[in-house]
Amino acid sequence: MGALTTEDGMAAFSAGCAAPRALVVPVALQPAALRGRTPVHPLLRVLAPREEQAGAAGGGGDPAALRARLSGAAEAEQRRVLLDLVRGQLAAALGFASPGAVDADRGFLEMGLDSLTGVELRNRLSAATGLRLPATLVFDHPTAADVARHLRTRLAPEPGRAVDGLLAELARLEAGLDQVEADEEDRARVAARLRALAGRWSDGRDDRDEEPENLDAASAEEVFALLDNEFETS
Repeated sequence: MGALTTEDGMAAFSAGCAAPRALVVPVALQPAALRGRTPVHPLLRVLAPREEQAGAAGGGGDPAALRARLSGAAEAEQRRVLLDLVRGQLAAALGFASPGAVDADRGFLEMGLDSLTGVELRNRLSAATGLRLPATLVFDHPTAADVARHLRTRLAPEPGRAVDGLLAELARLEAGLDQVEADEEDRARVAARLRALAGRWSDGRDDRDEEPENLDAASAEEVFALLDNEFETS
């Protein structure tokens, strides 16, 4: 903002009195002074040259590259990458000098985030991650650390344990057995095979070269293949 001359001040006063608005501010703005300054504070962003406005509005980043980076990283590294992302986008939305100025555990409202800048942060993170994030993101997850944890559940969910998938397949097998009509001989064959499988699970031994050495290491598909081979079913 520059200084007003007497003439400019009187002209601004006259213009303000004639303006149809209830509140006006006489000020000599110099938008060109914002050129090259990043980040631009949200209160001044609308006054900035268009290239600065465009840079401030976008979230930047490559969602595909982010996912690839997370997929090959350990849990601690995933958390660090996402927290750095959130802090960087929050610093840009609030006009902080650097991401280091953002306290990961401090509430957004305490840092001056309002509904408008909250939506901007959501938009930035959506652009950076490729996720469709809710407008209430900063209220549902009120700190940078909370948002980073939420993003991790969306981008790098905990891998399901192999045993959980196996149990699900066994549940399907159980339901299938209840629906099969079989005579006494067939039931005896099925029961014998199931007992054999249970025994291999218990002691880990396998006397068939073409089958996996340990049922613990077998996939659900291998388990059902064993049953199919035994019963000659499909």
